[in-house]
Amino acid sequence: MSTYKDRYKDADNGLRFQDLVYQGNFKGMDPVPDGILGDKVLRQRAKSKVLEKVTKEDVLRDQFSVNELNDLNNYLAWNIWDVLVMRATEGVSGMIPRQEYEILAFMQEFLRWPEILEMTTNEVGAQGVIDIGATARREIGTKINCVHDWCIGAVGFGMGRCGLLALEAIQPQDYVRESNVILKFMQRILWGKRQDGYILNSQDRYRCRIHEKDVIQNLAGQIEYFEPGSEKHDSFVRFNAAAELLSFLDHYDCRLGLGDTGPYELPDGKIMIIRDRFTNEEAYDWSDVCDHEKVPHCYTLCLVIDPEKMALDEIRVNDISTTFTRPKNYIEHIVGGAVFVREKWNTPMGEVYPIKISELDKRLEGIQQATFKLYTKFSRMSRRTLITNGMYVYYIDMILPHLRLAGTYEKACKDYEFWEIDQRVSNYYYDIVKRGFAQATVPQKIFSGEGYLPFPDDVSLTRSKYYWK
Repeated sequence: MSTYKDRYKDADNGLRFQDLVYQGNFKGMDPVPDGILGDKVLRQRAKSKVLEKVTKEDVLRDQFSVNELNDLNNYLAWNIWDVLVMRATEGVSGMIPRQEYEILAFMQEFLRWPEILEMTTNEVGAQGVIDIGATARREIGTKINCVHDWCIGAVGFGMGRCGLLALEAIQPQDYVRESNVILKFMQRILWGKRQDGYILNSQDRYRCRIHEKDVIQNLAGQIEYFEPGSEKHDSFVRFNAAAELLSFLDHYDCRLGLGDTGPYELPDGKIMIIRDRFTNEEAYDWSDVCDHEKVPHCYTLCLVIDPEKMALDEIRVNDISTTFTRPKNYIEHIVGGAVFVREKWNTPMGEVYPIKISELDKRLEGIQQATFKLYTKFSRMSRRTLITNGMYVYYIDMILPHLRLAGTYEKACKDYEFWEIDQRVSNYYYDIVKRGFAQATVPQKIFSGEGYLPFPDDVSLTRSKYYWK
């Protein structure tokens, strides 16, 4: 018998998915656990109400107070720890120098994004940014999703600032104004998407039930049901795995190519996860191999899980668009599925089409060939090229979907040199390999939380950075 619905009761503290605990800026206080209880502790320790349900008026306000900035800084730091320790070994690749490209991208984002996000906000207005987030409520195969929206604040602000602080390139009182710009953009996008007052899945007991009711009904009506272990089940699972591998690889071994929403309870008590696999991002020049194999921009899979057969105790769709459950293996309890194709990022929803499970194997060969060709292409690249490409995946892709919908991508490229790398970051390329900075110092600062230093209480909200030493 399942007990997962108990996790949605106010008094319930959820299960512990790990034994590790988080300390961060809470020195001298009890460490913070993962999951639902961790969220509760962070909210109790907040000095403002920014972590509670916020109103549209709050979201439209021009900037956060210092207390709000620090509360968001603390919460995002814990949230980063909460999601990353669940998949820490994933960040290690035998071919792609992921830790090196990540830290450079973090710093590039923190230094370059503010003026581009501010320009975009000026072009469409604060309400326009909210409206961009709201588009996800009626779409599948969209990168206006958990991981991209979360990355704006958690990665661009949180990890970017953390990396620069660790490198001693900035001080805690620097870039207050720019931090506000980044975090306001994130808040508006996420608030517009969720429309329940929260911005993060962890605030809602790890639920990302953003789609409108009629969208869910339409998708659920096209589910093909099967028995676990049947030929249909195996074909569906095999396709899911192959599409995931290609999506992961096309995005340089990171999760920007993946996206889960849900869980959505169906009328019969089963639950559905909507899973996007972005198998061909046209912004990357290496995706030409995907074009050659006629791989579409995105495959969307709807997975139906039987919580009773699984004896499901908890399900989390976390803020990097990833589903975790207890018990851990939900694959063998998938009892139904559907697959949809979105050929391009801007293909209208009316032109998204389904594929029968019996026809998935015809698509599998193209996915596998594109994956093989990507491995071959990457294996011939120099370390510097791999790091530069990885930087672009993070720095460009994390806000690319928002700029596309705002109509400001071309302006960002032409007037703001979006694809250029900041000279300071280019110089940091040589610093991050010294004294284990990328491999040890930054991961330790991020995972312990001690690198997310707060802004001084008396700092000016207009403070930027005016000199370097």
